[in-house]
Amino acid sequence: MVYIWHRYYKTLSKGRKLLMKTTFRRRLIPSLLALSVAVPSATALMPTPSSAAPDIGINQAQLDIVLKYAREAIELLNSLSPEEKNRLRQMRDEVRTKPLNWWRDQIFKNPQAVEKMKAKGVTPEEASAMLRDMLALMYTPEDTITALLAFKKNHYHTWTKIFGTEFKQEDLLDLAKMLERQILADLVLSHMLNINKPLDDMISDAIARMMQHGKFQKLGIKLAEVGITTTDVLEIRKRLMREFDQNNEVRDIFISAFARKNTDIIVQPGKLAPGKEKQVTLKVEFPSHFTIRSGVEWISSNPEVATIDKQGKLHAHKPGTTTISVKIKGVFIGKKDVTVEPDKGNKPDKDDKPDKGNKPDKED
Repeated sequence: MVYIWHRYYKTLSKGRKLLMKTTFRRRLIPSLLALSVAVPSATALMPTPSSAAPDIGINQAQLDIVLKYAREAIELLNSLSPEEKNRLRQMRDEVRTKPLNWWRDQIFKNPQAVEKMKAKGVTPEEASAMLRDMLALMYTPEDTITALLAFKKNHYHTWTKIFGTEFKQEDLLDLAKMLERQILADLVLSHMLNINKPLDDMISDAIARMMQHGKFQKLGIKLAEVGITTTDVLEIRKRLMREFDQNNEVRDIFISAFARKNTDIIVQPGKLAPGKEKQVTLKVEFPSHFTIRSGVEWISSNPEVATIDKQGKLHAHKPGTTTISVKIKGVFIGKKDVTVEPDKGNKPDKDDKPDKGNKPDKED
């Protein structure tokens, strides 16, 4: 634990540079884009190079970026249930129904910013439409590439008037990607260090760090030029969540989907039969390699088949299949199907091996 604390302290004191530089195997899909598995072939939907229009800021390199993120999005959306996708669509439709003056008066709530944007040639309606469509794009689980390119085309001029060329829409994708890393890192480390901080506060802290330090500080600078501070951004987020996601369902869908891509549930090797026990371990790949057994919430979907205790010990009761899930701070971050096979008598299973801990670098 001393080693873990030292790493965490270094991370905080250096502006989370360690986390921002850490590489992990599976690529993150931006939290700003909930994209659809319904696209059978992303390549087939991509415009040809000749269709890239310079006057709306789309060139082939940028189209390649869109394609890369779309592929990652499709992979991530495969992990979502039909119910989760429907919840995203429901939120998207709610976002689209709000009139533009509602966004200005109820979400921006910043007359100074409105006047400063006017001075840059951006009307309140244009700014409101861009924010509305950006949020709707987050929760659009179909027509991935078409929706993303349409947003870029429709709002390119508004975006450029506010952010210039210093912060592009492609930079927003990188920001979202790093933000998801930061949130998962804080979630895991808060568990390892027993830090009792609400998840929503972790998200706010991550947003503030990103806008005030490092390569994304330029976003905070450009927003400040139109009278929008980091505090304003956090308040806008809170107002949006109170309006559209009061129970944090959609927030947790995104965090859970990303977390599942960077965690794995490991069951002690060997066949599982009624009356036997197996150790279950949560393996985390980011922000570092951890193994976690206790202190999290273990859940068995079919307790008649098998139950799991607080220490991650799986107790088999009868043949069948159950899904073992694990939560941290109420968010599902991993799941795995486990099968209990019929008992073949008292003969030892040659594949049954004692638990040696599945030890990566550190263990909770």
